[in-house]
Amino acid sequence: MRFLRLRVALCGALAVLIAVAVWAARRPAERPPDAVTADVTGSPHPAASAGVGALPQPSAARSSGADPGGLRYSFDFDEGFDGGSDGTIADTGGRLPLRVRRAQGGTITAVPHDGGLAVRFPPRCEHYGAESCARAILQSGPADFLNPGRLPFSYGASILVKSSETSKGANVVQKGFSVGDSQFKLQVDGAAGRPSCVIVGNAGPAIHVALASRTVADGRWHRVECSRGDSLLTVAVDGIVVGRTAIPSSLSIANSDPLCIGGKGTSANNDQFVGAIDDVFVTRGA
Repeated sequence: MRFLRLRVALCGALAVLIAVAVWAARRPAERPPDAVTADVTGSPHPAASAGVGALPQPSAARSSGADPGGLRYSFDFDEGFDGGSDGTIADTGGRLPLRVRRAQGGTITAVPHDGGLAVRFPPRCEHYGAESCARAILQSGPADFLNPGRLPFSYGASILVKSSETSKGANVVQKGFSVGDSQFKLQVDGAAGRPSCVIVGNAGPAIHVALASRTVADGRWHRVECSRGDSLLTVAVDGIVVGRTAIPSSLSIANSDPLCIGGKGTSANNDQFVGAIDDVFVTRGA
């Protein structure tokens, strides 16, 4: 009888352990505090469907440049642009909508560029990182399909930055975080205005940076591209490689974080980009 009772008790404990394991597997993963949830299939956000703060979508005539292995944002709109609303902006393939996120009155405006439009972010704040600084970024929902893993890939944008618009931190494109996560990022940090490409793998905290040898903070448009090969990360400005760093061939980047343009979030120390951005892209194959 004692053996039977022990067997029943063990069976009951096993049932509890199985139930806990199932609950843990179904529990949604915790997300960074600045992340938002959105439809990554390209369907309109509920706010846009209801006609509340909806932003215009890119011209269909200009959508043929979509990359089936990645995505591109041209910011060329058929109608007016309201960067102070909370509507959505589609990429040229309609796969990953972005939302305008802002704080302290920050807005994003449309400016002419190369026969179309680009987006300009809030002006430089006198006190970098202060809570009172105007902030605004573009952010998607979870973008798992952009994870390159160990494969070659490239990402970048066309940017315009004046010498008076540089700061301690200015993020152009970012997916993921450098602490307890993985990441790829393009930034223009420091008074010198030299762009750099940053990647962090899932296996450890090592931060790999390819820093450009030249500035882009001269008030002119420049195309900056980051490329990850098998064991090399490079940064190119206007088609010329101006910086590189060796990376482990085993480095893998995979996270469920959103794609952010113009900053990493809306907190006070958000690495707000100051200037204009156009033609943001992420592609598979370096």
